[in-house]
Amino acid sequence: MDPIEEFRAIEEIRQLKSRYFRFVDTKDWEGLATLFCEDAVFDTRGAAGQEEPAEDGPQVSRGRKAIVRYISEGLQHAVSVHHGHGHEVTIDSSKEAHGVIAMEDFVEWQKPFKASLRGYGHYHEVYRIEDGAWQISKSTLTRLRVDTDLPAEAM
Repeated sequence: MDPIEEFRAIEEIRQLKSRYFRFVDTKDWEGLATLFCEDAVFDTRGAAGQEEPAEDGPQVSRGRKAIVRYISEGLQHAVSVHHGHGHEVTIDSSKEAHGVIAMEDFVEWQKPFKASLRGYGHYHEVYRIEDGAWQISKSTLTRLRVDTDLPAEAM
């Protein structure tokens, strides 16, 4: 891949992640589905600011439909604001890349309880070309800090 192609790929991936944040916050679930590979994995085990458990659990979604269902159900009664910063993207080949995006999010729920969460962390991601466009193949959310008044069972 020549430098111009690499620069273009990095920018396409940056735009992909920007659309992710917008689609999540505007609850555009159809749009969100277009950003993930069919067999994508979305792992939020580290999102509570704790060590990752060793095994899969309900916070690991496998497949595009399961990922959108997990995110949409979690934000069904919430208003969210997500910001991504400092995209570090490495092109591994003409069809694969990986990256880390610093993030901050604020989520406020009205149902089934009134609570809010502000998180600070990173998305660690793998990207690949599928259906002619860069898509997210694996996304792992980790948070370094979580400020919340969520009930313990909701975390």
